[in-house]
Amino acid sequence: PVSSTLYGSRFLTGKVGGSVTHQCFYSITPANRQDRKYWCKVSERGVCYTVISTTGYTSKEHEGRVSLEDIPQNGTFSVTMTGLKKNDTGTYRCGIGITNGALYVSLNLTVSADASAVGLIELVWGQLRGSVTILCPPGDTQGGEKRFWCKLGQTSCILIADSDGYVGRTYEGRILITPQESSGAFKILINDLKKEDSGLYTCGMGRLNGWDSPRMVALQVTTASTLPKRLKFLCGTVGGSLSLKCHYDPKENYEKKYLCRWREGSCSLLLDADGFVHEEYEGRIQITSDDQERGTYTVVMSHLREEDAGWYWCRARKGHAEHTSSVKLRIHKETCTSQDPETSTLVKPTPSSPAAYSTPTQGSITGPVYTAGTVTTGLTHTTGTVTTGLTHTTGTVTTGLTHTTGTVTT
Repeated sequence: PVSSTLYGSRFLTGKVGGSVTHQCFYSITPANRQDRKYWCKVSERGVCYTVISTTGYTSKEHEGRVSLEDIPQNGTFSVTMTGLKKNDTGTYRCGIGITNGALYVSLNLTVSADASAVGLIELVWGQLRGSVTILCPPGDTQGGEKRFWCKLGQTSCILIADSDGYVGRTYEGRILITPQESSGAFKILINDLKKEDSGLYTCGMGRLNGWDSPRMVALQVTTASTLPKRLKFLCGTVGGSLSLKCHYDPKENYEKKYLCRWREGSCSLLLDADGFVHEEYEGRIQITSDDQERGTYTVVMSHLREEDAGWYWCRARKGHAEHTSSVKLRIHKETCTSQDPETSTLVKPTPSSPAAYSTPTQGSITGPVYTAGTVTTGLTHTTGTVTTGLTHTTGTVTTGLTHTTGTVTT
């Protein structure tokens, strides 16, 4: 079956006398990099006979017209068959392991006299907890204007999100389908990437015709990430204020940096670094700083309202590519609590004001979490407001060595 460990397209078509290339993608682990890669054809009896493998074997029937290229550093290997014959039609496996019954994904190859060419799969890399941008080309709009993004499963294309507002549960707050550009193209933006996001996808317009879509994308999420674990929630109180620190790559020269509010797969612009502020937020939201050396800008929201609760996106755009991160804002009338009840106890908050921040960790991609309650760390006892770069704590912190009253920034 298709999994995050090994995946590839399920159908392949070729023309008699022509050629096809099939790509298989695998998780980059030491075992997967070093193990034998193979391409075999399933017989009527269910036995899969090796066509070619990385051990140097090639079947006599396919000598001179099949090749296999393995690129371990990319987690991909491709098989190219040339001089296609009608009897090449059948079920094949691309797999990893010492036997042909080990880890594999099956596909059906159809060879006919008038088959149309199928394009190669685009490989998109993303870091764990990072973000990616996928550009979807203009498609046939006869089936409707709806734009979609789906993940190819064993027998169908599973809808992840569409422009009508549908978003799969595990993608809530972290996927966005942009409006069409003048060319008819659109983008898929995904952040807070997870290991299980790796897989084969397609985007298009109209109906879910996944297998014959003009754009197939293999998303590879690297598990060896340089990015720290994300803190995905901000907590504020009605009438109070809070600060959100947005991060971007300081080495890049972005055309636009902005904040938008995410709802049902779309994101409405609230403000940008050029001075625009949405009329509903005038007087209570602003970018207070933009540190290009460290790659951060800070957004302060004040006079908070209950209806401000929801998802927000930090975005920095350069050409078609965007660096994005998302954070969910929770608004409480009198108390503010962390998303993890085990780390805090509810207390009455102090009057809120924009939080102070320390120098962020390089590569951090999201804003802080505000925690009200009692935290024990073993170092310092503080009463008041404590800001530690990405966590704002109101309450009592017990550590056993020092007693401080006031505001401490570390």
